[in-house]
Amino acid sequence: MPGEIHRQIEELLDRLDDFIPEEKPRLGLQKWVGEKFSGVRFRLRGLFSHVSLGHLMALSLVLVFFAFMFRSASIGQYALIAGLVLLGATIAVSFFRNRRRSQETRWRGQVIDLSRPGPLSRLQGWLRNRRGR
Repeated sequence: MPGEIHRQIEELLDRLDDFIPEEKPRLGLQKWVGEKFSGVRFRLRGLFSHVSLGHLMALSLVLVFFAFMFRSASIGQYALIAGLVLLGATIAVSFFRNRRRSQETRWRGQVIDLSRPGPLSRLQGWLRNRRGR
């Protein structure tokens, strides 16, 4: 019996060695673009990973201020439009983005609760202690 099980396991392992999953065929242009610009994409991701919504809002306010300084020139009009669009987009994104759930505080692998009870909870606890006496 153990020899039969051992033989079946060896047979299954041999089949797994021969199995190679098929890859989906990629378009030639898509593959070429992916190979050529993968480094640029990772560099841009690293560059923009440090930009927050606060940075974008500050940039939009600087653009609006710049537009008011040069409002007689055509660049002032473009700066005003760009600043207002950027400000509106950052406000919209700040409302609709997924809020990160607060991470639980752990110490030595166990979750600890650092929140304190509010004044109402403390008053209720005090009243319970007074009644128990």
